[in-house]
Amino acid sequence: MNGVIKGDGKASIVVGWMLTVMALLALVTVIVLTFVIETWFLVFLFGPVVLLLGAWVNFHMGSRARLEITPEEFIWCGFMGRPHRIAWRDLDRVLIPAPGSRPRLPAAARLTTGAVVEIEALWLSPTSLANLLSSADHSQAQRALIDGHQAYLARTP
Repeated sequence: MNGVIKGDGKASIVVGWMLTVMALLALVTVIVLTFVIETWFLVFLFGPVVLLLGAWVNFHMGSRARLEITPEEFIWCGFMGRPHRIAWRDLDRVLIPAPGSRPRLPAAARLTTGAVVEIEALWLSPTSLANLLSSADHSQAQRALIDGHQAYLARTP
């Protein structure tokens, strides 16, 4: 059972494209001003570089948040930080948070050692329309985690 569930990174992707367009317009403006008026306008090439850097950060953040289910483990990654992974053999149970708990928490994993690890990869932005109109729905991620764990348990003797 393989699957990837993406987080809500649409706003970051849109902002990334807006910054890219702004950087291209600024680059054209700086080049035109350099040839038409003075060569010292090349100093302003720093602006498009900063805009492109911001676009890259937004593209990176927007495509990063995900929950990935593989036959041997599951991996989750938020907008920042390193990816986290737990092997199915180390998992005792997938815990579903109680209604009214933090909206960023789709599930928690209780390990065979007794430790509980919170899985916070698939959260909705506080300004997301879906988050403003209702509580966050993480049922797809919860179902994928439970199904992945059950599939692993069915394969092991």
